[in-house]
Amino acid sequence: MFEKIAALDIGTSSIKIILVRTGFKDFQVVSFVYEDIDLNVEDHKAAVRDALGRIIRENPLDGYTLVTTLPMESAIIRNLVFPFTDYAKIAQAIPFEAEEIIPFKMEHLITHFQKLRGKTPDESRVLLAASHKDIINDRLKLLEEFGLAPVRMGLESNSMYECYRYFNKMPEEAIIQVDIGHSKTVMNIIKDSELLFTRCIPVGIGGVYDTICEKLEISRNDAVDLLANLNIDLTAFENNLQRDYYKTLKVTKSTLREIFDNLTGSVQEIVEQIVLTNKSFAVDYMPLEFNRILLSGGGSTIQGIGTILSNELGLPVVSLPFLVEYHNDVRVQTQFPVAFGTVISHLNKKSLPVNFLRDEFQPAYGADSHRMYYLAGMFLILSIVVLFVNVVVSSILKTTVNNKYNTILQERFQRYFRMQNPGNDPVATAMKLYQDEKKEFSSLKSVVQAEDSTLEVLKAILTHFPKDPTFELSNIVINERIVRIDGTIASSKNIDDFKNKLSESPRFESVNLNTNIDKKNQVRFSLTIKLRIADDQQREYKKIR
Repeated sequence: MFEKIAALDIGTSSIKIILVRTGFKDFQVVSFVYEDIDLNVEDHKAAVRDALGRIIRENPLDGYTLVTTLPMESAIIRNLVFPFTDYAKIAQAIPFEAEEIIPFKMEHLITHFQKLRGKTPDESRVLLAASHKDIINDRLKLLEEFGLAPVRMGLESNSMYECYRYFNKMPEEAIIQVDIGHSKTVMNIIKDSELLFTRCIPVGIGGVYDTICEKLEISRNDAVDLLANLNIDLTAFENNLQRDYYKTLKVTKSTLREIFDNLTGSVQEIVEQIVLTNKSFAVDYMPLEFNRILLSGGGSTIQGIGTILSNELGLPVVSLPFLVEYHNDVRVQTQFPVAFGTVISHLNKKSLPVNFLRDEFQPAYGADSHRMYYLAGMFLILSIVVLFVNVVVSSILKTTVNNKYNTILQERFQRYFRMQNPGNDPVATAMKLYQDEKKEFSSLKSVVQAEDSTLEVLKAILTHFPKDPTFELSNIVINERIVRIDGTIASSKNIDDFKNKLSESPRFESVNLNTNIDKKNQVRFSLTIKLRIADDQQREYKKIR
């Protein structure tokens, strides 16, 4: 019931931890912990150990339940199909199937599986995951050096999926989820909030650091800082020449070109693998009409990477939805979804995702592991007793007070509203009378405010319409202080310019634009415009509300 959870995500270039405290029905994020791994150290395991040590010294995890993930590159992923749905039968058949498709001896592996949605109700699709026992053992020994013992070690792809499902507000959609990291890109295919397919693409953005190190003869850590300071825009090389970042950093034009080409090549390779995966999935499962691409990971912060994906795949690209209170923190938004999804996977007791802590790695749950709940249980019992006493006393007092209160209400209602019979609930009757008067007042107010009349609003919008022959309106709705415009246009840039011009107008408080590409390569758009209220009108408007 009450639990402190630490979700650990060890990547190639950094370590991320989310600390969470659970309550009766929900949980609260306590803090985000981020630590870079020293890429100059040749022994990567030693570098990870040093980074983890720094984190634990500054953030002791005593009393926390630790959950973590196994890097996708350390796991073997296979998708299987069975002509039956019985979970027990699938569990019996998995070892035989795994022995045929995994090129290692089964006694050296830890395997687990989870069910995916099948094409028909009579078949089961299964995600089979396996990893060598030595890999699991090395990870557990590393954590054990710092007194850490995880209770779950899942897949990064599952954590990404859980993060999407937690924040997603559109349950009926087909999306491609892409997390671009240092040395890999993890891809999920999701439809109607169900995971259908996952894959680890062995391409990230880390290869560009080798180019920078070689050309400028600097360390990898310095290469990481240099790439961040270059602030490269992948949409066009000329965009980078118009800025002075590379000159300030003493990078030649030719070197900048090589860095740009290296990054662009990595992104193109990722795109090719996504296209290839979609084609293979369509043959194995069925063709899907995707609605959008959700992007996350450290590589998603590079300017223009979303534009390239959108242009190549013909889909809108947006950031993976995450905690809105941290929308200004790019690092939290892009690099902590895996850790957050690991927490959700642990809390979601109904799901059965892949967990590599099995067989000899199964966590030992003894009597000591339950002592953390004793205090919470004692407080729960005490709270129930106090609540019961309060309910009994409150019921007695409420009966006495209500009789006197109702007498006073009846008297006041007759005096103020000049009505003899207010009914059984004088307050509800009074509120209804007030709301009726309020609606009449609001209607009058909207009529007399000439400066916000419908014609004036339309005139203000029409002055900014794009002069584009493909611009077509399909719908205009004006409702109080909200205007919605729907239509199509061939150029996304022109509709963006239209939106920006409206945003700059002092008459409008906000302008929101939603777009998507239809089968005719037309950009379908929906603009929601909120009218600005003058200060004196706004104060009066709030009084009315």
